[in-house]
Amino acid sequence: MGLRKGQKELVEQYRGGYCAIPAIPGGGKTYSLTQWAVEMISKGLHRPGKILIVTYMNSAVNNFKQRIASELQKRDILGTKDYFVSTIHGLCLQIIKEKPDLVITNEEFDVIDGVEKIHLISNAIDEWKRHNEREFRLYLDIDNISAGKAQEIYKNWHDRLCNIMLSAIGDFKVRGITSGDAKKLCKNIHKDSILNWACQIYEIYDRQLKIRGYLDFDDMLYNARKMLLEDEHLLEKYQRTYSFVCEDEAQDSNYIQSEILKMIANGNLLRVGDSNQAICGSFSNSDFTLFKSFCEDPSTTVYRITQSSRNTKEIIDLANYFVRYVRESHPVLECRESLLPQYIEPVDEKDDMPNPKIDEYGIKAAVFDSWVDEARAVVNRASYMLKKHPDKTIAILVPSSWRMRVVLNMLDDEKIPYEHLENTSNEKNKTVRKLGRVIDFIALPESGEKLFYMLDECFLPDSYEEENGEVENKEEEKTNDQKKLLKSFLKNYPVEKLLYPVAGEIEISEIPEELLKSDIWSDFTKNMETMREFLEFPNAIVEKLILFISEKLKFEREERAIAQKVAGDVRYLMNQDIHWKLSDLALELLSPKNRFNFFSGVVWELKGYEPTPGQITLATYHKSKGLEWDIVFLTSINSWEFPVTLEDKFVGEHWFLKEKFKNPQAILKSEMEKVLNEGDGKEQVLKSKLEAISERARLLYVGITRAKKYLFLTSHQYNVGKKNEALPSKYILELKKYIEEEGSKE
Repeated sequence: MGLRKGQKELVEQYRGGYCAIPAIPGGGKTYSLTQWAVEMISKGLHRPGKILIVTYMNSAVNNFKQRIASELQKRDILGTKDYFVSTIHGLCLQIIKEKPDLVITNEEFDVIDGVEKIHLISNAIDEWKRHNEREFRLYLDIDNISAGKAQEIYKNWHDRLCNIMLSAIGDFKVRGITSGDAKKLCKNIHKDSILNWACQIYEIYDRQLKIRGYLDFDDMLYNARKMLLEDEHLLEKYQRTYSFVCEDEAQDSNYIQSEILKMIANGNLLRVGDSNQAICGSFSNSDFTLFKSFCEDPSTTVYRITQSSRNTKEIIDLANYFVRYVRESHPVLECRESLLPQYIEPVDEKDDMPNPKIDEYGIKAAVFDSWVDEARAVVNRASYMLKKHPDKTIAILVPSSWRMRVVLNMLDDEKIPYEHLENTSNEKNKTVRKLGRVIDFIALPESGEKLFYMLDECFLPDSYEEENGEVENKEEEKTNDQKKLLKSFLKNYPVEKLLYPVAGEIEISEIPEELLKSDIWSDFTKNMETMREFLEFPNAIVEKLILFISEKLKFEREERAIAQKVAGDVRYLMNQDIHWKLSDLALELLSPKNRFNFFSGVVWELKGYEPTPGQITLATYHKSKGLEWDIVFLTSINSWEFPVTLEDKFVGEHWFLKEKFKNPQAILKSEMEKVLNEGDGKEQVLKSKLEAISERARLLYVGITRAKKYLFLTSHQYNVGKKNEALPSKYILELKKYIEEEGSKE
């Protein structure tokens, strides 16, 4: 593919200094950065040091590595060590490991994952609640909560508080405030203040991290920056190592990340991003204004990438119309800068990769009377498109996890093939289930049922879902029937007679003739030796047993990494509780919410995700960033999820709290501003609403630009006129009007 506007200038002209690349969705920023790096390396222009590329997803790291290596190979440059690609947290971990004694007392430390982090903060809140139950209930609107719902509401409030406290702790750490510092800062605050709660919970959480030898991501950033600031020799080492520093997804950077990269870059900093796709501020400490300011700095050279071949011209026009509407007509004046005036241009028709074309106007919008009605209509339409366009990729995007469950259930009920694009999705956790099934069998080897489930998970062909009582073809039906027969037989036949037959033979007469002749029985007997090896391997050292299982099941690289993680954690778990048995481990591994799900998702993420035709991808709007599909459904575009005016309800506001405490996160930020003398805090609730409106506008823009050929936008309303009403967002009403006008021209 040739170089387009902005790409060409970057590759041919950038040779040092500060440089910014604002790139529209689908503009090929990864391709551009790859081509620049390859050009620099092939001509030796990066020397004396290396090129450092920092991005934010493990999958993006692998993508960059593969692309650069492939392009260098085309130029007969092999095995180069002239570049290094890492996540920001991987880079910080590398810095900390240079001198871990400066940060922590023990070199044996680990980085906490997302699941364990939630577990620790939840435990910290539980410990705090034991002495502060009155304070915990203080914000709840008890008078309007029915007795039957009280327990559910308490749990809901606890869960919300976990996220609020993690955000507050992140805010403290970004400012370099330790738990001890926070306690001193807040010693004179009233005990009913939510900031006072945060200081106490921060102290408990921090203590739990240290006891377990953990660092969280905020610790890594803070400590890496601290080490670089305090150790000039360490900083000089990194400045010598890297002649150029490139930051991908720069709109998602935060202050500490930005400072670390600036220090290492020593003047040669290239930042690539799209401020209109800054959607992480509500659940991280990212600040999209940093990239905007970097672009506006007089010392920064700016090359703009504005052409995209991802979408049809009609979808590009809709995205551009939305940007213009926000900038020129948004009802809240302060939110008109939510989107920058970066308009997407289609590529020239003679381009190597022209914009897709279809024979109809491929954009529709609709509003329904309830979320269930909307979800049902979307699933039906997606199913229709799946059959009409079997070669196309399809995605349904939802704004929140509870709405996700409704769509998942409908897809399951209709037997529609789908992939759930989450770290805890079923397919990504198959490796853990395999280990669980084998361990479960070893723990109770006399159970024929457990033997069958192990066989089914690890050795037998997949079962096939039935639709209206029928499967797709006779072969699939035969497989299902054979499995049912084997399961019934194993349930009533002694397992030891099968695996250890007398005189070396199984008593054939006791086995149904139909089963004996089946392919399933052949698969069973073929793997009998492996099953005996499982039972005979010493299980006193469980971590070795797990690695042995992974070897016998011929796990691939990603699966082996997961098995090694399980093996390492099992040693810790069994040391913690001497009464832990194999059956306990099996129970943990087979649990839908087992402790290894998050890690499994991260490992599979390293491979990257490619949409597959013939199935529907289900994801949140946030998870869809950086991806694309032929057909996209954007759901639940209502006033709750996509607020437009200050009178709309907001996701951060909780109906079960008293009116003055409705937005606890904004209250906490307001109190923090006062304590840190960063403002009077009076406008924090308003500021929080403005930030939410702005970020949700960008989130909708991201959703629109995921679609290549067909785009469906839907919304609903419910409880109109009541306390917890939801109305269609003004965005979809505006876009629907535009879509209907443009569609009528066809």
